[in-house]
Amino acid sequence: MARLCVLLCASIVVFCGYPVEVRAEEVTDQGVPFMTISPNVQDTAYFATGGPPPDYNRMVDGNNESTHDTWEGDNGIVNAWLYDGFGLQFPEGINGIQRLEWDLQVFVDGGWYDTLYEPVVVQVTTDPRFAAYALTPGTYPGEDGLWMTVPYCHDYPANVWGAAQDYPGVPADSTTFVFEMDFSDTIYGIRIIGDGGGVAGADGTGFVAVEELRIWTGDPTSRATAVWPPHNAEDVPVETTDLVWLPAQEGGETDPNIVGHYVYLGTDPNGVRISGSAPLPVDTVSFSPTLLKDTTYYWRVDEVLDDGAVLRGYIYSFQTERTLPDIEVQPEDTFATTGHDAVFRVIATDPLGGTLGYQWYYDGDGVPGGEVLLTDGPNYSGTATEELTLRETDASDEGYYFCIVDNGIPVATRMARFIEGRLVAHWTMDGDPNDVANGYGGAAIGEPVYESGKLGEAIRFDGINDYVTLPGGFEDFSAGLTVALWARPTSTANWARFIDLANGPSADNILFARGGTSNDLVLEIYKGGTGGAVWGPGLLELNVWQMLAATVDSAGNVTLYKNGVRRTIGVTNRPGILWRNSCFIGRSNWDGDGLYAGSMDDIRLYNYPLTPQEIADLYLLAPDVEYACVEPVPFDMNNDCRMDLGDFAILAELWMQCGRYPTCVTEVP
Repeated sequence: MARLCVLLCASIVVFCGYPVEVRAEEVTDQGVPFMTISPNVQDTAYFATGGPPPDYNRMVDGNNESTHDTWEGDNGIVNAWLYDGFGLQFPEGINGIQRLEWDLQVFVDGGWYDTLYEPVVVQVTTDPRFAAYALTPGTYPGEDGLWMTVPYCHDYPANVWGAAQDYPGVPADSTTFVFEMDFSDTIYGIRIIGDGGGVAGADGTGFVAVEELRIWTGDPTSRATAVWPPHNAEDVPVETTDLVWLPAQEGGETDPNIVGHYVYLGTDPNGVRISGSAPLPVDTVSFSPTLLKDTTYYWRVDEVLDDGAVLRGYIYSFQTERTLPDIEVQPEDTFATTGHDAVFRVIATDPLGGTLGYQWYYDGDGVPGGEVLLTDGPNYSGTATEELTLRETDASDEGYYFCIVDNGIPVATRMARFIEGRLVAHWTMDGDPNDVANGYGGAAIGEPVYESGKLGEAIRFDGINDYVTLPGGFEDFSAGLTVALWARPTSTANWARFIDLANGPSADNILFARGGTSNDLVLEIYKGGTGGAVWGPGLLELNVWQMLAATVDSAGNVTLYKNGVRRTIGVTNRPGILWRNSCFIGRSNWDGDGLYAGSMDDIRLYNYPLTPQEIADLYLLAPDVEYACVEPVPFDMNNDCRMDLGDFAILAELWMQCGRYPTCVTEVP
């Protein structure tokens, strides 16, 4: 059976280049990318997915022995969505040698498939704050900076799903995973995060099911351990270093069952055997490898036993002597609107203490080989410094930028993308659903009519068979997006849409809608078949014109606005870059949802997040709007963006009617 092994050390994270604090959305690109189960809730561990209690998906503790705890489940009731994961909480903490195993089944919509889409991610926390988390069914810990990602290795084939699947680190169906952990610090939680992919099925979704989860403790001297280089060693010389280890011990001596050793070394935890096909003699405790400078290596020693079994060793890592420039801060993707400057910057140091040189390049498609050397002039400045400025940008500046940092040995930064922030589409609804910004003109379905609106004319839908279908496109919102419109709804039809841009139901949707039949406003972005919704409670009013807007930045942070005022914030998925061919105004991609009834006017879609001031400017375009509140004003009872005697008079009147505050006056803007 295929195996996956992980060496989890609290100190390994910094040395191996993994950040100490890794937020789950950076790992999985999902709005809700993980779940945590706990064996400490009445001996039952719960997933956060599943139906209402008592039918939550569950894993029941089948063995309470201190050195062997087993949580057993069933395919039919124990599962976590593919975009999620699972984990364990240890309120008392654990340390020393631990082993975590679980048997895994992989499902995709409509049947069995042999793989997840990308490697799983393992994270641990050594922060005692996690021990105090109250884990309950249907919940999971928030993003709090407690977690760190650890590397892992595997010894199953890289290609586990034929020609269609060749991602290293992807588990096969019915795989048993084995994690071996050696902690110098106490750990309080482990979590395994799903891939966030989704391969097959009509909507590209799937889930994993855990059949059994086991934890053992062990003896830290029961495996071969590193003597030199010590774990996390830095600046290891490449010409004079031998790998030296202590064989597995029994009673203070080498285990008499050991007959030889295999040595593995590589630039990732999946090291290759470098000691040959035959085991090294049992009394051999060192090996001379060929090493390169500026390289992080992982190594281990497996013990060969007299019965032919192999006792897998712990994985250690070390960094050889450094000579290359060290890129500490990579250039980041950015955007700017036409005529404004954009800046890329890099921060680097020279481990040799010398002077670094810088040279920036442009590449149109981000594929190496077509780069153009940049020079200072009317279009660029700082081309030979740490900071590059694109001056007065326009669409011709779109593409990728990177820097060569040189101390005698050149090192390239990542390619960072520049996107021109622009108005993607603008449906004025002045007599037709044409797009006055680009080529996204719509076609009216049914018999919507045009009437006087907030800015010229507006389109009015009957809620029976009226909507607007849009052409395909809307593919790239990697810098974020803004949707803004005027609406006067006349009904609370279930999940009635303002817009829905997608490839069908649960298929990379970008939707702006009523939440069910409530008065809540919802912005939801799907990554494949998994949605991430941000709700604005009570923002929608019937038979009243209101300007509604939502902004999303490149990290998925959402702000909802009503009448130019920020009302709600939240987090959603970052939209995938792909062509969307099922796009509507006033209609959902789900057959069971209602059609929008009422009027809409001046619908705008941008490929970047507008600022609060820019949202307020859109609100002020309406001729009957005199001012806008960029932020809500406390105790503004008459909605004039200030607190004055007029507000006091209203509040006093409420007090007189009630007789006591806050018995009647329970809500203050």
